[in-house]
Amino acid sequence: MKKLWLFPMIFFLLILLAGHLRWEKGPLQHTDAYQVQHTKDQWTGQRWIILYGGMAEESAEPDNRPYPLYSGEWLPHFTREELDLRLEEVLSRPEYHGKRQLLQQRIKDLEMQVVRSGEEASEAETDSDAARQALYEATWELNTLYAGAKQVLLAEYRAEAKKRELIATIVWGFLLVVTFSIALHYFLAEVKRWKQVHETYEIVEYVTKNNRYPLGK
Repeated sequence: MKKLWLFPMIFFLLILLAGHLRWEKGPLQHTDAYQVQHTKDQWTGQRWIILYGGMAEESAEPDNRPYPLYSGEWLPHFTREELDLRLEEVLSRPEYHGKRQLLQQRIKDLEMQVVRSGEEASEAETDSDAARQALYEATWELNTLYAGAKQVLLAEYRAEAKKRELIATIVWGFLLVVTFSIALHYFLAEVKRWKQVHETYEIVEYVTKNNRYPLGK
């Protein structure tokens, strides 16, 4: 038997093994109330962090928000340089660009107003307090704008990364089906050929045996 099915079966097993070795697990970090699991998709090169934990208690301070709770939340990992670059691309979009410029200019003007108020007489203290409050609100609004842009960036990039991951999984599954089908085809063909050879051998053996001992009259 030629065993043509053996080669595609070997490829099938190698591809199956590649799926088992796809994910590289990195260290598990503990940060305050959170656990951060680092992992990497070897096929696409995408690095992920998986978040667990958190607290939901309200803080006594009104400015603090409750910590979010995570249970296996997958977030794409960026280097600081890559994050800043991609965030700048999001902030350059029309829905962010104009508002960002206005807030930055407003903060700059308010900072100059606060400085001038501090250099003037004490009767301008009321104006200085109002300018500081306005500066605080403008800064908070700008930070909120940055936080919203960052959430959009993470959502869009995660969707793209998941799409690449799905495509890689589909290709892997397709190769598994193709190699297994080819291996099965050749295996069944060899089994059929082996049965034909065996049947032919039995017929030859039967004919030879009967011709060797002919029946007498």
